[in-house]
Amino acid sequence: MPLLLNGVSAKEGNVVARSGEHPEILHTPVASRREVVCFDCQAVNKASARATSTQCANCGTFIDLRDVEIRERSTQRIRTRGNVTVHKKGSLLGTAVHCGSLIVEGSVAGSIYAQETVEFRTDAKILGEIRCRRLIIDRRVTLAGLQPIHLEFLELQGHLTGRIFASGVVHITRHGRFEGGLDAARVRVDPGGELQGPMRIGGRARTEEEENEEEDQEN
Repeated sequence: MPLLLNGVSAKEGNVVARSGEHPEILHTPVASRREVVCFDCQAVNKASARATSTQCANCGTFIDLRDVEIRERSTQRIRTRGNVTVHKKGSLLGTAVHCGSLIVEGSVAGSIYAQETVEFRTDAKILGEIRCRRLIIDRRVTLAGLQPIHLEFLELQGHLTGRIFASGVVHITRHGRFEGGLDAARVRVDPGGELQGPMRIGGRARTEEEENEEEDQEN
Protein backbone atom coordinates (compact mmCIF):
# COMPACT_ATOMS: atom_id res chain seq x y z
CA MET A 1 0.00 0.00 0.00
CA PRO A 2 1.38 3.42 -0.90
CA LEU A 3 0.54 5.34 2.25
CA LEU A 4 2.20 4.55 5.57
CA LEU A 5 1.03 6.50 8.60
CA ASN A 6 2.68 6.78 11.99
CA GLY A 7 0.13 6.52 14.76
CA VAL A 8 -3.42 5.29 15.19
CA SER A 9 -6.16 5.95 12.67
CA ALA A 10 -8.63 8.49 14.04
CA LYS A 11 -11.14 9.28 11.30
CA GLU A 12 -9.82 9.20 7.77
CA GLY A 13 -8.61 5.67 7.24
CA ASN A 14 -8.04 3.27 4.38
CA VAL A 15 -4.33 3.41 5.18
CA VAL A 16 -1.75 1.37 7.08
CA ALA A 17 -0.19 2.46 10.39
CA ARG A 18 3.55 2.14 10.78
CA SER A 19 6.03 3.34 13.38
CA GLY A 20 9.08 5.43 12.45
CA GLU A 21 10.44 8.96 12.37
CA HIS A 22 10.37 11.63 9.70
CA PRO A 23 13.93 12.56 8.61
CA GLU A 24 13.29 16.23 9.32
CA ILE A 25 12.51 15.66 12.99
CA LEU A 26 15.22 13.13 13.88
CA HIS A 27 17.27 14.24 16.89
CA THR A 28 14.90 17.17 17.49
CA PRO A 29 13.96 17.81 21.15
CA VAL A 30 10.37 16.76 21.78
CA ALA A 31 8.11 19.68 22.66
CA SER A 32 5.11 19.17 24.91
CA ARG A 33 2.76 21.06 22.55
CA ARG A 34 2.81 22.33 18.98
CA GLU A 35 0.92 24.83 16.87
CA VAL A 36 -1.46 23.42 14.28
CA VAL A 37 -3.13 25.51 11.58
CA CYS A 38 -6.70 24.54 10.66
CA PHE A 39 -7.23 23.43 7.06
CA ASP A 40 -10.50 25.32 6.72
CA CYS A 41 -10.49 28.51 8.81
CA GLN A 42 -6.68 28.88 9.21
CA ALA A 43 -7.01 29.32 12.97
CA VAL A 44 -3.91 28.39 14.98
CA ASN A 45 -4.57 25.62 17.52
CA LYS A 46 -2.43 24.05 20.24
CA ALA A 47 -2.07 20.28 20.26
CA SER A 48 -0.05 17.75 22.22
CA ALA A 49 3.19 16.75 20.50
CA ARG A 50 2.13 13.11 20.90
CA ALA A 51 -1.41 13.53 19.57
CA THR A 52 -2.40 11.79 16.32
CA SER A 53 -5.37 14.09 15.73
CA THR A 54 -7.10 17.16 17.09
CA GLN A 55 -10.13 19.34 16.44
CA CYS A 56 -10.09 23.03 15.53
CA ALA A 57 -11.29 25.06 18.50
CA ASN A 58 -12.68 27.71 16.16
CA CYS A 59 -14.67 25.78 13.54
CA GLY A 60 -14.58 22.17 14.74
CA THR A 61 -12.71 20.76 11.71
CA PHE A 62 -10.98 17.40 12.26
CA ILE A 63 -7.18 17.75 11.89
CA ASP A 64 -5.08 14.64 11.28
CA LEU A 65 -1.59 14.89 12.84
CA ARG A 66 -0.07 11.62 11.65
CA ASP A 67 3.12 11.42 9.56
CA VAL A 68 2.82 9.92 6.07
CA GLU A 69 5.35 7.99 3.99
CA ILE A 70 4.79 7.54 0.25
CA ARG A 71 6.77 4.60 -1.14
CA GLU A 72 4.72 3.72 -4.25
CA ARG A 73 2.53 5.41 -6.85
CA SER A 74 -0.52 7.01 -5.25
CA THR A 75 -3.41 9.27 -6.21
CA GLN A 76 -4.91 9.42 -2.72
CA ARG A 77 -5.49 12.84 -1.15
CA ILE A 78 -3.03 13.78 1.59
CA ARG A 79 -4.51 16.01 4.30
CA THR A 80 -2.53 15.99 7.55
CA ARG A 81 -0.58 18.40 9.72
CA GLY A 82 1.97 15.66 10.23
CA ASN A 83 5.14 15.40 8.15
CA VAL A 84 5.06 13.79 4.70
CA THR A 85 7.95 12.05 2.93
CA VAL A 86 7.75 11.04 -0.73
CA HIS A 87 10.51 8.45 -1.09
CA LYS A 88 12.57 7.82 -4.23
CA LYS A 89 10.18 5.23 -5.66
CA GLY A 90 7.09 7.05 -4.44
CA SER A 91 4.90 9.40 -6.45
CA LEU A 92 1.81 11.52 -5.86
CA LEU A 93 -0.16 12.11 -9.04
CA GLY A 94 -3.12 14.39 -9.67
CA THR A 95 -3.71 15.28 -6.03
CA ALA A 96 -2.94 18.16 -3.67
CA VAL A 97 -0.77 17.67 -0.58
CA HIS A 98 -1.79 19.38 2.68
CA CYS A 99 0.76 18.76 5.43
CA GLY A 100 3.01 20.05 8.18
CA SER A 101 6.33 19.64 6.35
CA LEU A 102 7.17 17.80 3.13
CA ILE A 103 10.33 16.10 1.87
CA VAL A 104 10.35 15.17 -1.83
CA GLU A 105 12.73 12.45 -2.98
CA GLY A 106 10.32 10.99 -5.54
CA SER A 107 7.63 12.59 -7.70
CA VAL A 108 4.93 15.15 -6.85
CA ALA A 109 2.80 16.78 -9.55
CA GLY A 110 -0.09 18.52 -7.81
CA SER A 111 -0.33 21.56 -5.54
CA ILE A 112 1.54 21.65 -2.23
CA TYR A 113 0.21 23.38 0.90
CA ALA A 114 2.60 23.02 3.85
CA GLN A 115 2.39 24.73 7.22
CA GLU A 116 6.18 24.63 7.62
CA THR A 117 9.00 23.39 5.32
CA VAL A 118 9.03 21.91 1.82
CA GLU A 119 12.36 20.41 0.75
CA PHE A 120 13.13 19.07 -2.73
CA ARG A 121 15.94 16.53 -2.90
CA THR A 122 15.35 15.57 -6.52
CA ASP A 123 14.39 17.29 -9.79
CA ALA A 124 10.71 18.12 -10.10
CA LYS A 125 8.14 19.95 -12.21
CA ILE A 126 5.18 21.07 -10.10
CA LEU A 127 1.98 21.62 -12.09
CA GLY A 128 0.09 23.19 -9.17
CA GLU A 129 0.94 26.01 -6.80
CA ILE A 130 3.21 25.80 -3.77
CA ARG A 131 2.42 27.52 -0.46
CA CYS A 132 4.68 27.01 2.53
CA ARG A 133 6.66 28.81 5.20
CA ARG A 134 10.11 27.71 4.01
CA LEU A 135 11.17 26.20 0.67
CA ILE A 136 14.53 24.44 0.34
CA ILE A 137 15.97 23.39 -3.03
CA ASP A 138 18.96 21.13 -2.48
CA ARG A 139 22.21 21.43 -4.44
CA ARG A 140 22.13 19.90 -7.97
CA VAL A 141 18.32 19.85 -7.86
CA THR A 142 16.24 21.56 -10.57
CA LEU A 143 12.70 22.64 -9.73
CA ALA A 144 10.24 24.15 -12.22
CA GLY A 145 7.17 25.77 -10.71
CA LEU A 146 4.46 26.22 -13.35
CA GLN A 147 2.16 28.07 -10.93
CA PRO A 148 3.06 30.84 -8.43
CA ILE A 149 5.05 29.89 -5.33
CA HIS A 150 4.06 31.65 -2.10
CA LEU A 151 6.41 31.40 0.87
CA GLU A 152 8.13 33.24 3.67
CA PHE A 153 11.71 32.00 3.23
CA LEU A 154 13.54 30.45 0.28
CA GLU A 155 16.88 28.65 0.52
CA LEU A 156 18.05 27.99 -3.03
CA GLN A 157 21.08 25.72 -3.41
CA GLY A 158 20.05 24.34 -6.82
CA HIS A 159 18.16 25.69 -9.84
CA LEU A 160 14.65 27.14 -9.62
CA THR A 161 12.43 28.57 -12.34
CA GLY A 162 9.07 30.11 -11.52
CA ARG A 163 7.22 33.06 -10.01
CA ILE A 164 8.07 33.70 -6.35
CA PHE A 165 6.15 35.74 -3.78
CA ALA A 166 8.23 35.86 -0.57
CA SER A 167 7.21 37.74 2.56
CA GLY A 168 10.65 37.13 4.11
CA VAL A 169 14.18 36.42 2.87
CA VAL A 170 15.16 34.77 -0.41
CA HIS A 171 18.64 33.29 -0.01
CA ILE A 172 20.49 32.16 -3.14
CA THR A 173 23.64 30.26 -2.20
CA ARG A 174 26.90 30.06 -4.18
CA HIS A 175 25.58 27.21 -6.32
CA GLY A 176 22.00 28.51 -6.55
CA ARG A 177 20.35 29.87 -9.67
CA PHE A 178 16.94 31.50 -9.99
CA GLU A 179 15.13 32.34 -13.23
CA GLY A 180 11.73 34.02 -13.28
CA GLY A 181 9.77 36.75 -11.53
CA LEU A 182 10.61 37.60 -7.94
CA ASP A 183 8.65 39.66 -5.43
CA ALA A 184 10.38 39.56 -2.04
CA ALA A 185 10.90 41.58 1.12
CA ARG A 186 14.64 40.79 1.15
CA VAL A 187 17.13 38.99 -1.10
CA ARG A 188 20.56 37.62 -0.26
CA VAL A 189 22.77 36.34 -3.09
CA ASP A 190 26.06 34.69 -2.13
CA PRO A 191 29.09 35.07 -4.46
CA GLY A 192 28.56 32.63 -7.33
CA GLY A 193 24.76 32.66 -7.04
CA GLU A 194 22.62 33.80 -9.99
CA LEU A 195 19.39 35.76 -10.15
CA GLN A 196 17.73 36.42 -13.52
CA GLY A 197 14.38 38.01 -14.28
CA PRO A 198 12.18 40.92 -13.18
CA MET A 199 12.39 41.70 -9.46
CA ARG A 200 10.61 43.78 -6.85
CA ILE A 201 12.60 43.90 -3.62
CA GLY A 202 11.82 45.61 -0.33
CA GLY A 203 8.73 46.55 1.60
CA ARG A 204 5.79 44.23 1.88
CA ALA A 205 5.84 41.56 -0.79
CA ARG A 206 2.77 41.72 -3.02
CA THR A 207 0.49 38.76 -3.36
CA GLU A 208 -0.34 37.23 -6.73
CA GLU A 209 -3.84 38.72 -6.51
CA GLU A 210 -2.46 42.24 -5.92
CA GLU A 211 -0.08 41.89 -8.85
CA ASN A 212 -2.86 40.73 -11.19
CA GLU A 213 -5.06 43.64 -10.08
CA GLU A 214 -2.22 46.10 -10.78
CA GLU A 215 -1.71 44.64 -14.27
CA ASP A 216 -5.45 44.93 -15.01
CA GLN A 217 -5.39 48.60 -14.01
CA GLU A 218 -2.41 49.28 -16.29
CA ASN A 219 -4.21 47.62 -19.20
